[in-house]
Amino acid sequence: MGKFALLIVLFAALITPLITARFHLQRMPTAISEIIMGIIIGKTGLNIVHPDVSVQYIANLGVIMLIFLGGMEIDFSLLEPKKDKSIYSPLGNSFAGFMSIFIMSMILSGILYVTGIFSEFILAVILFSTIALGVIISLLKEADLLNTDYGQTILLTSAFGEFIPLVALTIYSAVKQQHYISVLGLPVIFFIAIILLRRFNRIYFFFEKIDKSTTQLDIRLAFFLIFTLVAFAEQIGAENILGAFLAGAVMKLLKPKPDTEEKLSSMGYGFFIPVFFITTGVNLNLRTLFTNKQALLLIPIFLVAFIVSKAIVYFVFRKRFGKRYASAAAIVTSTTITLVLPILQVGRNLKMITTAQSGAITLAAIITCLVCPVVFNKIISSNDTAE
Repeated sequence: MGKFALLIVLFAALITPLITARFHLQRMPTAISEIIMGIIIGKTGLNIVHPDVSVQYIANLGVIMLIFLGGMEIDFSLLEPKKDKSIYSPLGNSFAGFMSIFIMSMILSGILYVTGIFSEFILAVILFSTIALGVIISLLKEADLLNTDYGQTILLTSAFGEFIPLVALTIYSAVKQQHYISVLGLPVIFFIAIILLRRFNRIYFFFEKIDKSTTQLDIRLAFFLIFTLVAFAEQIGAENILGAFLAGAVMKLLKPKPDTEEKLSSMGYGFFIPVFFITTGVNLNLRTLFTNKQALLLIPIFLVAFIVSKAIVYFVFRKRFGKRYASAAAIVTSTTITLVLPILQVGRNLKMITTAQSGAITLAAIITCLVCPVVFNKIISSNDTAE
């Protein structure tokens, strides 16, 4: 089956949404259904897929596309100061919300470190403070909350929960590998991103005049940005996903047309990203995990930590949005999966965690994506809306 690995994975990507629709499971995040499908056809289940170099390469491109599209999902207008002070700005509440999450993550990670349950303190802080930006955007869209003050505040909090852990992971990885020069060189990639933005900002509108269906200059530019920043990130010893995120941010700031974003999303979520999530499930060996009592213990511990670390958001949101919507915000920000997987991959590459530990943490993250969206929808399902 090794030669047909990619064919089987692509077939699995095709039938997964059909199965979820047949059994009325559309509310399940697509990423989770794809990981579950990977578990079924992979090492844990039927064991009919053994990813070769080509599958793994596409999966690696999948995570890069996932983080790139995450960068494109940020609404940078939310970061602009309001001239009219009477107009609510979500920036202050969002930053306060994330900082409370970060502090609680440090406390929980300290407890795990002191008790000897999990020895990688900083890695745990990064994991606990991550938020699944892509999943939350989908939830807010479905609930028709994305354009409200409430939805924007959650959105920006989630953006902080993706970007800041990403930078922290890059610094931590460089220090762990004793590539101290990489930490000093980290501002270089931001500088390169600014140069690319300024350079292409002037000629981007010219592209629209000469573009045609056989050139697709906007898509070519997007991939040029991705691979330029990913390559520079790797050259300075940073994580390539940081370069991908910055590429998405640069592309967003160029203000592409809606159909450009749609085409990039189609390419990402239609091909590359499903391969990444399904391959993640394929490589997840639950049989080995369930025989490892120490790793098995991490599932409920990390699940509780993922939720408790975000519970503090309730107190930040309560004054502005009330108890009910503050509770919903604390629940929905507990959803985490998209950045957890790359973080765990880095952890395994650096020999900081075992495959069994990685599997346990992945399962905990999957459970948050199964439970938290359902609870969030129940809390906000009444007729009144948040301003």
